[in-house]
Amino acid sequence: MMNRFPLVSAVVASSFLLLACDAQVDPEYRGEPLATIQGAIVDEGGVDTSDLYTAILNYNFLIDDFSHIDSAPVIGNFPAEFRIDLNVPPPAEVLNDFTLGGSRPSESRFSTGYIAVLKEGLDTNVDPASIAGLAEEYMLVYVETDVQPGTQSERFLGGALSAGYHLMKWAPMTEAELQAYEDCKATPDPRSCGVAEGGDADDRLVPNPEEFDSEVTIRIVPPGQFAAANLW
Repeated sequence: MMNRFPLVSAVVASSFLLLACDAQVDPEYRGEPLATIQGAIVDEGGVDTSDLYTAILNYNFLIDDFSHIDSAPVIGNFPAEFRIDLNVPPPAEVLNDFTLGGSRPSESRFSTGYIAVLKEGLDTNVDPASIAGLAEEYMLVYVETDVQPGTQSERFLGGALSAGYHLMKWAPMTEAELQAYEDCKATPDPRSCGVAEGGDADDRLVPNPEEFDSEVTIRIVPPGQFAAANLW
């Protein structure tokens, strides 16, 4: 069957390699990806594709900082397929440190990232219009070490995840979870239970049985019309 979508170039830190290439001699070869995200970008906002690029938009909520990694330009018409190969772990500075500098060794360090289409030249930390599209159902999580049962890391991540990348979903908090969140905000150090300063979270991460077999849709809409997870 003919592919009905043009291709969006979104292979992270590498290019599509012809199957005939010899990986031993190809200087661009970076080995097998740790994980791959794929799906379609759908435009409901009538945007110009000339200044757009796909990226993993990580949010370190303990220090209130967005940073995007693993980016590639959007090429072609919509709807369009995309593929992101995650070849390396995220940099240390994007990890949310629930160990608080190692003082709580049973906790974990992990990243939480949106799968996004961003506008070139705009800063995601100061300009909400920089985000043109999101995969609204999903969050990309990277866990540095196995998450230990009974920890705040397990509570926040929705399970005792193994080290590595995970493609998670999200759901609204239950009443009990909302109350626990509010109780934590009132403690002297709300960071200890995963609450960002000034946080107003009402969603939570949940397991995604399909993980990286999921067909992910990134929806491009006008600013303010996303239905993204509010985890912080």
